Amino acid sequence: MLQSAAWAKIREAQGWRAEFCQFGGAPAPSGAPGPALPVALVLWRSLPAGRSLAYVPRGPIVDEPAQLATALAKLAALARERRAVFLKIDPEIDTNRAGGPLAAAGFRRAPDIQPVVATLELDLSPDEEALFAALEKDTRWSVRQAEKRGVSIRDANGDDDLRALYALYAETGQRAGFITRTWDYYRRMWGALIAAGHARVRLAEKDGAAVAGALTWRCGEREVYQRAATNDAGRSAYAAYALLWRCIIEARRGGARRFDFGGIPVDVTRKDDPMYGPYLFKKGFGGTPRRFVGAHDTVPNELAYRAYTIAEPIYTSALRLVGRVRS
Repeated sequence: MLQSAAWAKIREAQGWRAEFCQFGGAPAPSGAPGPALPVALVLWRSLPAGRSLAYVPRGPIVDEPAQLATALAKLAALARERRAVFLKIDPEIDTNRAGGPLAAAGFRRAPDIQPVVATLELDLSPDEEALFAALEKDTRWSVRQAEKRGVSIRDANGDDDLRALYALYAETGQRAGFITRTWDYYRRMWGALIAAGHARVRLAEKDGAAVAGALTWRCGEREVYQRAATNDAGRSAYAAYALLWRCIIEARRGGARRFDFGGIPVDVTRKDDPMYGPYLFKKGFGGTPRRFVGAHDTVPNELAYRAYTIAEPIYTSALRLVGRVRS
C-alpha cells in the first residue's frame, strides 16, 4: 500500500515529492499487469543548504534476491547524485533474504519509521469452518459472545462512519499513549485509500452506536489489519473479536490468500512490550510469525547524517508533546 500511486498522492499533498523509480529487470511475476521489477516509490523532502532526505516506504518491491541487490545499488547511487543526507528503506522482506544484499550495498540498520517490524500471517486457503475451528478456544467463545451481546458488524459508508472510526481511534490513542493526528488528516488519508479501492472500514455497533472499528488494506493477495480501535462498551461486549473475525472471512471471500494481523512484538516473550496485549488478542485467531528486516539507511554524507540524527529526536519529542496537548 505504501508503494502505491494513491499513497504517493497522499504524501505529495503533505509536502513530499513522489518519484517512481523503475530499475529494469524481469516483468511482474506470473504475467501480472504492472511495471517490471524491481521498482520503488521514493519520497523526497527538501532540507536547508540544498540537501534532501529520501524515504522508500515498505520498498523497494522485488520478486527475488537478485532484484533486491539491483534496486539497492541504484537507490544508493540515486542518493549520492541528489546529495541526500540519507535514503531510508524498510521493505517487507524477511531478514534472511535481505541481510546479505543490504550489507553488500552499504546500507546500515537505522531507526524504524513504520511501527510494524513483526507480524502474524494467516493462510486463508482452508474453508471458513476450518478457520473457525482453528481459533483458540477462548477466541471462539469471544466471537460467539459478541453476537449474543447484540453486536452487529457492517461496512462503513461516508464521512460520518469515518468520523466514528476516528473517535474510537483517538480514544484508544489517548488510553494507550500513542500519537494520533487530527480528524482532517485521517479523513483525507482514509478517504483517498477507500476511493482508490485499496482500503475498507468496518464498524461494530451495539444499541445503535459504534463501539469498535477496523480499517483493512488490500495489498495484492494479502489483506492487512491496519488500524483498529474499541471503547469500553465494545470491550465489555467482545466487539473486537467479532469485528476481526468478520475482516478475516470477508478477506477470504474477496480472494485474499493471506491475512496479515499487523504489528506484534519482535520478541513475543516480552510481556513489557506495548504490543504484547494486542499480540495475545491476535494470536488467538492463528497465524505464523513473520519478521521484516527493518529500516536501513544509505548515507552519502556522514557528517550531515550525524547532525540529523541529533536533531530529529528533539523534533519527534515536540510532536509527541503537541499530540498529548491536543488530545
